[in-house]
Amino acid sequence: MTIKKDFFNHLDERRKRQYAATEALSLGYGGQSAVHRAFGISIATIRKGLSELKRKSEVPKERIRKKGGGRKKNS
Repeated sequence: MTIKKDFFNHLDERRKRQYAATEALSLGYGGQSAVHRAFGISIATIRKGLSELKRKSEVPKERIRKKGGGRKKNS
């Protein structure tokens, strides 16, 4: 599992969600909990990744977040 965890740590936010979701799917029943424990990622984040995979993500591939997402600049 250390190879997968090292790989996981080099991904950006969206790809982490989607990779965690595919790992959870491949494990079947209890997969979300197992991925949560192995990667330290919340179950809500895994579920978000699952929904992104099902709807093929609305965010353009060249962006990580939706437009306007992320921290706001201090003015």
